Parts: sequence; structure tokens; C-alpha cells
Amino acid sequence: MKKNRLYTGLGFMLAGSIFLILFIFMRDMERASLFAGFAGALIAPGIMEIYKYFHWTRPENKAIYEVRMKNERINLKDERKVMLRGYTALVMYKITILIIVLLDFVAALFHADKWVAIVLTALLIFEVVGGYVVYRYYDKKM
Repeated sequence: MKKNRLYTGLGFMLAGSIFLILFIFMRDMERASLFAGFAGALIAPGIMEIYKYFHWTRPENKAIYEVRMKNERINLKDERKVMLRGYTALVMYKITILIIVLLDFVAALFHADKWVAIVLTALLIFEVVGGYVVYRYYDKKM
């Protein structure tokens, strides 16, 4: 296992600790709970990354890890799985656009603040235009 996994875990732990310290010192502020949430959201994955690094670098687990990595490399290049990932991305792209349109409609129906409708419409435009731009980019590249 690469050392950068360990460094990533340590970085998450450091960032989470900073947010935890901010939460402790600014507990009386209105939005202090955000700091606690960020602390938990960074410390927990950091612990898991560090645990995984030390677990898979033990001599008795190295052979199992190599087999897992070999299978992962094979799965990443398997044509059927590549096609399935592409089709899944297409379906989720369409579902996301549908959900944004429905949310925009509901926001307009219930007279939500105009900024809600503007943000949802901007997100919809970004999704459609971004999908088109990414498609054109990869169409020319490949």
C-alpha cells in the first residue's frame, strides 16, 4: 500500500483536529455545530485510512492485498464493466436532471424565495451545458 494513503489519513486527522479545536473555542457561536460536524466528518475517515494502511502493510496481509489489487486492476479494464459504468453514469445524469427540474417546479409552485429557483435553474443549466461540454471534449479526445 502506498504511503500517500497514510499521509491522507494523517491530513484528515489534522484537519479534523483543527475543526474540533475551533468548535471547542467557539462553542457559543451560532454556527459552531458546523465545526463539530466537520471535525467528525474528517477525523473518522482519517482513522479508517490509517487503520487500512497499517492493516494492509502487515506481512501476513500483503499477499491478500496484492490479490485484491490485481483483481481491481482487472475489473477496471474489463470492457463489460466499463460499459456498465458508462451506462450507469448516463442514467444517473438523466435522473439528476429530472430531480432538479422537479425541485425547480416545486419551488415555483410553493412560492419559494426567488434565489432558490434561480440557484436550481442555474444548476440545471450547468448540468446540461457541462454534460454537453464534457461529451464534446471526450468525443474529440478519443
